[in-house]
Amino acid sequence: MNRSSARRQARNDDRENSNLFVYGAGVALLVFIGALLFFYAIDRRGEGPAQEGTPPAVQQQAPQNAPPATSNAPSK
Repeated sequence: MNRSSARRQARNDDRENSNLFVYGAGVALLVFIGALLFFYAIDRRGEGPAQEGTPPAVQQQAPQNAPPATSNAPSK
């Protein structure tokens, strides 16, 4: 292999690497935009996670089987 063909091969390799990088970056960008659009569409349909004002741990309800609060003191 002579020097001119080695240089030509090196230039071709550099060009192929550059093209592959541009192709990979383009595919990654399209996947990212697609994921953003997907999650935006799900959120618009109302199937995404609910955004509540208070966390569920703070919201508490009284037990349903609790007896009503009455005084047991006899009345006179």
